[in-house]
Amino acid sequence: MAELITGPDGAVVDGVLRLGADGTVGAAGYEVTTTRTARGLRYDVLTPAGEQVSWTAPTAAQRTLVLGGARSGKSTEAERLMADHPDTVYVATGGDGSADPEWAERIALHRSRRPASWGLVETIDLEPLLETPGPPLLIDCFTLWLSRTMDACEVWADHSRAADVEKRIEQLAEAWSHTPRLVVAVSNEVGGGVVPADAGTRLYRDLMGRLNATLARRSEAVLWCVAGRTVAL
Repeated sequence: MAELITGPDGAVVDGVLRLGADGTVGAAGYEVTTTRTARGLRYDVLTPAGEQVSWTAPTAAQRTLVLGGARSGKSTEAERLMADHPDTVYVATGGDGSADPEWAERIALHRSRRPASWGLVETIDLEPLLETPGPPLLIDCFTLWLSRTMDACEVWADHSRAADVEKRIEQLAEAWSHTPRLVVAVSNEVGGGVVPADAGTRLYRDLMGRLNATLARRSEAVLWCVAGRTVAL
């Protein structure tokens, strides 16, 4: 019976035929047909014994959105995804924490986990970064991007200005869709609890859901983190 062994670097058939995202290392007597699918490059193999096996090499995701609740492990997962990219630029959207000691402590914890070779940019002006070629980006997170964007648009005082935020969401999504960079971004799912009592927080919750859905539609990979576990959506 044909033996198919899969691993992080590809698959091996009968210990001799190697299959990977970039092609095959052939072996005499094996016939290989490739087909591009939504999941990646599919290999259909006919062995010398006349048996058939199939394997799909997953398409590498250029844009990955990592979702989850508080303390779900989403930032750790995003950092793990970028562990093999020593030139990653970490994009922090939450400010420097200078006005809040507890927030500064959180920032320091995040920094201590990151490789020393990673760069750092603290901004919510994400479009120029996404539109410009360069090293991989890890954006943490879109949740704070939204709250600070709502601050900038003065939505909390005038909810009718939510249209300005929605326009910025579309601009961000457009830049996200066409970025030439490898990018992983973190965002919170905040709509799973009790409906907020005040209109401003309800508006924030609705905009957060809209932002996540908009970016998810334009991502090759969307991951959901819960209780330290990660599943693909």
